[in-house]
Amino acid sequence: MAGAAILLAGGQSTRMGKLKGLLPWHGRTLFEYQLQTLLESPFSDVIAVVGYRSEELEKIAKNYPVKVVKNNLFHTGKCSSIIAGLNTANDSSSNILITAVDQPSSAQTLSRLYNVQIKENSLITVPVFQGKRGHPVVFSLVLREELSAIKEETKGLRSVFQKHKSLVKEVPVDDSSIHLNLNTPEDYLHALKNWLC
Repeated sequence: MAGAAILLAGGQSTRMGKLKGLLPWHGRTLFEYQLQTLLESPFSDVIAVVGYRSEELEKIAKNYPVKVVKNNLFHTGKCSSIIAGLNTANDSSSNILITAVDQPSSAQTLSRLYNVQIKENSLITVPVFQGKRGHPVVFSLVLREELSAIKEETKGLRSVFQKHKSLVKEVPVDDSSIHLNLNTPEDYLHALKNWLC
């Protein structure tokens, strides 16, 4: 069964002060690390959504067998990038993973999420570490229309979660990185110290 993975890399990285996708991570840029990890996962249709300073990320993406879509509405928020990615995903994709460039994942966690999603035919699948949910999240194709209608005003993906909260499948993983959010220089330095040593 085919699966699509949407990597959101269109934001302006305002709080970080530098373009997050170009930050060093595991010997390459964070954007490259994310692309490579997704390509090593069972998700066969990898889509990178770029926007702010898109030329720099597009140049990098040319070295990887991924689809690149430019979101000219990136300034309106994350929802526009998610929708741009969904519009590019193969119609045959039975499930859709959505992740952000500042939330690096492990290939093992991606594979576990994919396998559980396929086996359970879940509506929404989310990783859990030490009792706390994290990212990335996998959605069933059944929700594609709902996902394509998300808006910043109604809290984007949270509205979809809220509507189907009783049907969310939690998957325990031994991976603390599911809680990583590299939003600020402090977040990044803390992650470098704790995850890359």
